[in-house]
Amino acid sequence: MLSRIHLNGCLLGDRAAASLMRMMVGEGEVRAYREAAPLAGEYGYYYEPLLKEWIAFDNRGGTCWVETYKHEKGAKEALCDGDELFVD
Repeated sequence: MLSRIHLNGCLLGDRAAASLMRMMVGEGEVRAYREAAPLAGEYGYYYEPLLKEWIAFDNRGGTCWVETYKHEKGAKEALCDGDELFVD
């Protein structure tokens, strides 16, 4: 049940948005998501009112994917993986 999910290390809200922006800012072809520290391993989601959608991102693998979702449930589910990072 998603309402009981514990977000182990997952960034939310303003912290998530700030982390994603730090990863995406760079010069030329260099992006911060390729750096080992401190951003490697960060992941999270937040609501973006300008888009009226939820943005989820995951840099746990060092390649930072970003997706948008109409509902918070979709953003949460996208960040779950086989290791059950979100535990009931």
